[in-house]
Amino acid sequence: MQLESIAARPTGVRFFVILAAGLAVACSCASGEPKESESKQSVATLFHSLPLRFEQDPRGYWIAGGIGYAFGFTPTSVNLRVPDGRVRLTFEGAGRTKGGEWEASEKMLAPTSYFKGKTFRSAEAFSRLRRTHLYPGIDVVYYGTGGRLEYDFDLAPGADPSRIRMRFEGAQEVHLNESGGVVLKTPSGDIVQQLPVVYQKRSSGETVAVTAAYRIRRDGTIGVKLGAYDRSQALVIDPSILYDFWFTGTNAQEGISLAHDGQGYEYLAGWTYSPDFSAGANGYDPNYNSDKDCFLVKFNPFASAGQSVIVYSTYFGGQFDDDMRSMVVDASGNMYFGGTTISTNIPMSANAYQGTLPNTNAITNGFVAEINSNDFTSNALIYSSYYGGANELVVNGVAAFNGYLYATGWTETSDLSATAGSPFQPALAGSYDAFIAVFDPSQSTAADTLAYASYLGGSSEDVGNSIDVDQNGNAYITGYTFSINFPIAGNAFQPTYNDGGGDAFLSVVNPGTGALTYSTFVGGTGIDAATKVQVDPATGNVALAGFTFSTDFPLTVNAAQPIYGGGCDAFIAVINPAAASPANALIYGTYYGGSDVDVAYDMRYANGLYYIVGYTYSQDLPVTANALNAESAGGGTDGFEAIIDPNNALAYSSYITGDGDQVAIGVDYDASGNIYATGYATGNIFPNQTPPHRTPGEYDVFFLLLSPH
Repeated sequence: MQLESIAARPTGVRFFVILAAGLAVACSCASGEPKESESKQSVATLFHSLPLRFEQDPRGYWIAGGIGYAFGFTPTSVNLRVPDGRVRLTFEGAGRTKGGEWEASEKMLAPTSYFKGKTFRSAEAFSRLRRTHLYPGIDVVYYGTGGRLEYDFDLAPGADPSRIRMRFEGAQEVHLNESGGVVLKTPSGDIVQQLPVVYQKRSSGETVAVTAAYRIRRDGTIGVKLGAYDRSQALVIDPSILYDFWFTGTNAQEGISLAHDGQGYEYLAGWTYSPDFSAGANGYDPNYNSDKDCFLVKFNPFASAGQSVIVYSTYFGGQFDDDMRSMVVDASGNMYFGGTTISTNIPMSANAYQGTLPNTNAITNGFVAEINSNDFTSNALIYSSYYGGANELVVNGVAAFNGYLYATGWTETSDLSATAGSPFQPALAGSYDAFIAVFDPSQSTAADTLAYASYLGGSSEDVGNSIDVDQNGNAYITGYTFSINFPIAGNAFQPTYNDGGGDAFLSVVNPGTGALTYSTFVGGTGIDAATKVQVDPATGNVALAGFTFSTDFPLTVNAAQPIYGGGCDAFIAVINPAAASPANALIYGTYYGGSDVDVAYDMRYANGLYYIVGYTYSQDLPVTANALNAESAGGGTDGFEAIIDPNNALAYSSYITGDGDQVAIGVDYDASGNIYATGYATGNIFPNQTPPHRTPGEYDVFFLLLSPH
């Protein structure tokens, strides 16, 4: 059963039983809903997905509010005001425990400002509010999204759950629905408190459900009944969707990359065929150009009431097809991106290394660009250039370091400008090669903006898919190769090609010296391809994600999934290029997948965890008990998102599924451990179809923010 709430997992030596419940407000005014434009409806949909803001009013009382409702909190009750009345939730018998107090946490980016005449007041806002010692050994924690208040009961060892007695005052009727949830009928509509779902992990790693149900007592109060559970162990609660929305238009669009800056803003990049795509305001170029355009959006998923969620959005393209392949952001909000184009008129900066399209024979050309998201004018374009030659070139991945823009991909052109910075491989070696190019947008002379470039490949086909940069400016490139003589350097983990149809590779380049300092194959006897690389600045270890057909892919003893699932599995491999010997170079290796095809597209590493997304055809994909979707909806291709902990196996995993096809392409995270995902879907993927998919059957961009704790 899907749960609409979540509690933070307990830490330290104190163990908790956590019961989660949620009040979902569904109000409909008697006069009917006003007719709004699509844009206004989109704003309302976004608002109702935002976290509640808990703040203190001038008298010191805690409150939270939104469109058509308001919450007020006392030590023993919650007051809910809706358009046609009030409902009060009281915790009977509470408040008799000494030491009870309010604890607010997860402070929001900006305070709430109030203006009345010449007076001004500012109130700090938080996304979680805890009332300690509601009952002996029992705390209550409030949180939620724009139309829903959620609350958890935290029970310490020995606490008695039968003490919890809830009473709802002001409702016309109170009853349990078929799912066991509490339904409150009001003149403004139904308010539903979902059935609590509780899981517990045993020391063996097994996850078991703890039975939980509401019961209405004879005196009208509502209690919670738990089945048998181990009071010495913590419980795991189903995750909550913190934020979700669609980016839609009349034609197809895909989300490709996610990133965040130093201020906590989130960035989304992709492509669209829609002239009415829901972007194009407060940006460099608000106008759709033609055919396939790139788009970039900067937004704040935790914006407060009255704040704009979309901070910046822009199209980027020319008269023909322009394909976004990769985007990253620096701490200041500069967006670095790249991809492919056949347009002769994409925006170019005055110092573009190649200011005109390298070829006009409908052959794919590369491009790279940098835009300042804090500038809404034409001055926002810091740098833009074509990159290519007489034959095809594709930019697949970009990275940024100290204002430099790094790019990788593949090319079959032999006239690529690859002479800057003493390249280790100045000439094309095979039918097509990977490459690395480093641009310096700060240079005023066009020729000087290409700081370094080199081919990377052997006598067959070689593709660069992803690039990352360490704190010294060294570039880490990954992809796949069919070349038995692919360049190998350093104390390679796997110096020999496995002749099984292709291997992944990891190569390290020092653009300052031009040297290839490390390079290795990575794979087994089947096909192996890496799609993402990320270097850990603290350890220097390098993580690769991708997919493999190898039953003997390199693994470690602590693999989250040590057995090949079948068909094609996603993988994570972590390598230390500085290891004293190849035998010690593999830090971590694991499969992830079921019995059919499973492909990882993107990965992030943070706080010892690997966040991955991709797509699957497997009906037996490994999922955790707290999955948003534990099963495939059976509509077609499914997306997935997972968090892998090398020290504790599979931390979280879920299908992203619906009644059509869906693929997760980009992933990100935040300081709270929340997981962000984007991609495309043709059918509804959000529970209860909220927000609804307005263009069924069409490729639309989805954004999903989950708290998996």
